[in-house]
Amino acid sequence: MIADALLSDLDDEGLVRRLEDFWRAADNRMSTLPVHNPALAVMVTPIRRFGRFRFAAVVAPWCMVVVAVPDGGITLPPDGVTLRLELPAGEVDFVVASMENAGRYGTASLFSPMDEFDDQVVAEEVALAALDELLHESEPSDVGPLSISLDRRRLMGFGHGG
Repeated sequence: MIADALLSDLDDEGLVRRLEDFWRAADNRMSTLPVHNPALAVMVTPIRRFGRFRFAAVVAPWCMVVVAVPDGGITLPPDGVTLRLELPAGEVDFVVASMENAGRYGTASLFSPMDEFDDQVVAEEVALAALDELLHESEPSDVGPLSISLDRRRLMGFGHGG
């Protein structure tokens, strides 16, 4: 059963379904709070892999987050601890959380609350674009390596550095 499997053991489709189930259950609890945007529904993007983690963006009526699920064998710190991951876009801080009987994962907030969104399609497009930006590998540059020669005398303001 998917609900009892560790997140790291699920294939990508199973992981998306498990994340959707988890966030939908949370949506039921959040629906009466003022931060809940009734124009939005839970959606999880397709999984993207980088290094030893799998990533998805989650749209929920109260927030948009990126979730980082480690491969099996990686032990995350306790819940509430900040985990800094080096992604192609730079360093991103994820707060460690856990799902009952499913293991730990990291979550990085993109938007909260979601009152700036009044359209599900737009929210989903933003989630996909954000995930693309975070995980986009830059193209190799056509520019060759720079060669800089430093002359200490010139650097310190002495002489013309010949």
